[in-house]
Amino acid sequence: MSKQLKKSTLCTLLLFYSTVWATKYAGEFLYIGVGARALGMGGAFAAVCDDATASYWNPAGLTNLTQRQASLMHAETFGQLLNLDYLSIALPYQSGVVGFSLMRLGGGGIKLTSLEDPDQPISEKNRVLLLREEGHADYNFNFSYARRFSPSLSWGLNAKIIYRDIPLTSAFGMGLDLGVLYSLKPYLTLAANLQDATFTFLSYSTGSKETISPTLKLGVGARKVWKDFVARLAADTDLRFEGRKFSAQYWLGDLSFDNRYGLEIVYQNRLAGRLGFDQGDFTAGAGLKVRKFGIDFAYLSENELDNSYRLSLTMEW
Repeated sequence: MSKQLKKSTLCTLLLFYSTVWATKYAGEFLYIGVGARALGMGGAFAAVCDDATASYWNPAGLTNLTQRQASLMHAETFGQLLNLDYLSIALPYQSGVVGFSLMRLGGGGIKLTSLEDPDQPISEKNRVLLLREEGHADYNFNFSYARRFSPSLSWGLNAKIIYRDIPLTSAFGMGLDLGVLYSLKPYLTLAANLQDATFTFLSYSTGSKETISPTLKLGVGARKVWKDFVARLAADTDLRFEGRKFSAQYWLGDLSFDNRYGLEIVYQNRLAGRLGFDQGDFTAGAGLKVRKFGIDFAYLSENELDNSYRLSLTMEW
């Protein structure tokens, strides 16, 4: 299949899932992933997150921050069909950590058409007319709060607002994510993040409604310090109960599993190299930190579409 045909097919599917299959895949844009650092590790970040993007991967990880931090990412995904923008801010206080984040996934190229005579079948004399071309966008705003129960146990939550703007309709919804981090040992951490824990509801301007079912993200992370090097090894799995089957990496009845694995090696807290696998697709990345500023890059391989790249900027103050 040619790249152009793949892109055209994706445009059709984007509009199709928003109408026909939206109930099962209504929240799919929420799982695309943010932050070049995490994505370079295959998205295996729930148990090792310690930056402002933790509100996305596991809000409990915000308790690992000791300074205020902001993270920014822009990417063109799926063969430049979609633009992904992400901004997050984390503010540590004595009573806990407060975070704010905004993600937008959108693009254009959805063509609305009609026949010259809508009451007649298509023919050489009754051609298809292009009425207009419209864009589409999904927005997710999170307010996050995280706090430590004890030196080894943290919890966090996201209160999320979702807005969807697609041709001919729009939707609004709200939901909650709940996350925990538990340190078994100084070098070993377990994580759980129940996304859309309250079944996030979307209400459309047309009167229809959709539900985003919960996803349980489980993670484990190990950390090893050796001289000037710090190594992190992580693994995550996303569990869903929607009967996704062939659209998932593994499944058993209605239960599906999507696995991620990642490795990060950091030298003197300045230079970083990363490798990972995101549901079987290879990822890699690198990072550089200079004083209060950091830049991270990630390469994501795609089996069906073009390979893509991510670039993130971080700042501490």
